Amino acid sequence: MLEKLQARLLSLLLRNIDRMTSVLTSYRAQISNMEQGVVARPKIHKDEMVAKIRLLVNLRWGVDLLVPATLLLLAAQGVRLAGKREFQANVDYLLSLWPNWTLASFGLVINASYGLLLRRGRNLRPVAFAQVWLDILIFSLMIFNTGGAGSPFSFLYTVPILAAGMLLSFQAGLAAAATSTALMAVMAALHLSGVLEVKRYFTQLGDLLHARNYMIATVILNGVLYFLIAVATGALTATIRKHETALAARANEATMLSEVSSILQSTTHLDDVLVRIMDTLLVRLHIDHGLMYLVNEAGDGLDLKVERFHPRIDDPPYGHMKVHMDLKREAGLTAICALEKQAFNVTDPLNHPHINRELAQKLGINPFAVAPMLARGKVVGVVGIDRRFQGSIITNDEAVILSVAGNQAGLTIQNARLYEERA
Repeated sequence: MLEKLQARLLSLLLRNIDRMTSVLTSYRAQISNMEQGVVARPKIHKDEMVAKIRLLVNLRWGVDLLVPATLLLLAAQGVRLAGKREFQANVDYLLSLWPNWTLASFGLVINASYGLLLRRGRNLRPVAFAQVWLDILIFSLMIFNTGGAGSPFSFLYTVPILAAGMLLSFQAGLAAAATSTALMAVMAALHLSGVLEVKRYFTQLGDLLHARNYMIATVILNGVLYFLIAVATGALTATIRKHETALAARANEATMLSEVSSILQSTTHLDDVLVRIMDTLLVRLHIDHGLMYLVNEAGDGLDLKVERFHPRIDDPPYGHMKVHMDLKREAGLTAICALEKQAFNVTDPLNHPHINRELAQKLGINPFAVAPMLARGKVVGVVGIDRRFQGSIITNDEAVILSVAGNQAGLTIQNARLYEERA
């Protein structure tokens, strides 16, 4: 009676521990704002793109209003844009600024359109491109209308450069910087050559705008600024994405371990547990093929219990193999893995000295990784994975994750056996 009570209490305790591990891991992933899916090539998630576009839209509300607000503030201090005639009243001067009001209004309308597209969930890539190149066009007109290459508003080009680096790519940021610099140079050349004279400029800057050396220096300095911003934005974005990928990998690893440990909550049948563990590893690591060996009852050999393929593979070529190997070094690397309790990542199986050639003929010569499955320091079995259809190796990071997952799998398998023994 006492033994049955102890067994039930132990079973209840293990299930609660598994459940708590699953809850804590999921909570960790949520507070880290990390996806719990397969770690793959880093891409900008749709929600991340929306957040960045929304940030730039909010920034643009202020930028589009900045030029007219600055002109009004300067006018109040007696600093005005030059015109064809003397202005008799402030109202005359304000009316003469209609191109600036028009450009600012046009920018605000486009900004409102961006916000509407975001709410409707339209394709974001064209929106990002539109933000960059329409901004360059509008800001070019604003800059030309306030002094051309010598305009104090030349800093406006930094906004589309930032947008290109954040939303599109490092190359797009450089392209935006090059375009902005080229437009500044064109405006300076047209003004100095007299082909297209700037009619609107701040009177106090009039003499400088006709100084060739000043205009050349202005274009060069602004160009350097634009490229520095493009490079800095690209470097920061790449660093952020690198850390996001690393955090996503850790979240993916933690979630995988949680899933392996929580399998016993849905089934305690050993064969089902083995299949669920193998499927979890294949999906989480994006692996084509996996094998799972268990130590036999005598403790002197390994028997193949599970062979699984990734769910994406149609009509998997199951061999329904029956494999037994002695726990001796002569049996090959899988046996050595169990004997030494050491994981191995084989990137060149053709030239590896410990490959079991007979088994390799059945499975195919593919780069693979094996890891021991341990439970309280005792070897329960060995798990092996490969990418036979992708034609690529198992990375060192993936091999490390497999080793950690092997330990968790060993505990889960051992607990499943305890459940079956006490059932």
